[in-house]
Amino acid sequence: MGGLTHYPTPTAEPVADWLLLADVVSEAPVPLWVIGPEGSVVVANRAAVSFLGYRNDVDLVGGPSHELLHRNRLDGTSYPPDECPIICAQGMEHQGQEWFVTRAGDPRPVHWSTRRLSDTGATVLSFTPTASDAARHRAEERLRDSAPSSAARLRSRAVLRDGLYAIIHERFADPLFSVADLATEAHVSVRSLQALFADVGRSPASEVRRIRLEFAHGMLERGHGVHSACRRSGFLDPGSFGRAFRRRFGYSPSQVRPTAASAGS
Repeated sequence: MGGLTHYPTPTAEPVADWLLLADVVSEAPVPLWVIGPEGSVVVANRAAVSFLGYRNDVDLVGGPSHELLHRNRLDGTSYPPDECPIICAQGMEHQGQEWFVTRAGDPRPVHWSTRRLSDTGATVLSFTPTASDAARHRAEERLRDSAPSSAARLRSRAVLRDGLYAIIHERFADPLFSVADLATEAHVSVRSLQALFADVGRSPASEVRRIRLEFAHGMLERGHGVHSACRRSGFLDPGSFGRAFRRRFGYSPSQVRPTAASAGS
């Protein structure tokens, strides 16, 4: 792989260290690359090159690591390097979740980890995909809809909001699922999350609660008991469930009667 010999050359001993590091990294089966002390890509292995859609490492080595991975956030806004947890990671080891963007502009959700190499001042970055094809498809749709016009921005925010609803529907039954968890899984800040729902006059917390209550109401109509509906819709206790249910529907869960179709089945 032609680019794997790009390394700093101050003395003979560091050259040998970089050569050994390049050989080890290049043969690893997982995406790996080495970020130099100044933030540029020093080594990119075959798995990383393939994952990001490049032909070889020539287009990567020597370039700014942050910009090559994710110069923009998912909502299209600029992503300054000094806000990047990879570049700003403190200590010898660090890990987290981010969205990387391929050469073609496709977003790829990843779990990443870094390890600082104290002898060279460089950092080894490894990353693996974390999201389902469906989640990736939603993100790709959002990026395709991104455009400078107001209408395009509104479409983009609507697509991103649809993705948030998909996450809520997948996770609402977990009683510990929170707005912070939703923001983490969607790779946006809580403030951005609140702004997206404010576009339609709602809040993320109220939408999670609404989806839980509507699911519980459907269970009650199908003949399930109140305790079962409470537990399976993500509420921790019957008391809070009953109060939220009454506020939402104007009557208690015990007053819901199974539908005719459910009763006859």
